[in-house]
Amino acid sequence: MKKVKGPITKAWIEARLFINENKLDQAEDALDKGIAMIAQTQVIGVRDKDLIEGVKREVWLERFWVATEKYIWPTRPDYEQNWKCS
Repeated sequence: MKKVKGPITKAWIEARLFINENKLDQAEDALDKGIAMIAQTQVIGVRDKDLIEGVKREVWLERFWVATEKYIWPTRPDYEQNWKCS
């Protein structure tokens, strides 16, 4: 039986595909969509250690944020001045 992929998994796969194809605007949209879906889970009471689509919520957040920090933010002209954490 094939495992059904949920919307967060699909957003993650889509973002990785766009990153690999260097389509960073589309990757950013997919990453933002994933972060928004994860944020919505907190509203309904899902905690960091709870599983969403078989993965801990905190792991999903880390995946999406690290990808955003690594691939999207450095393409912004003001990244060094306004966004980069020292």
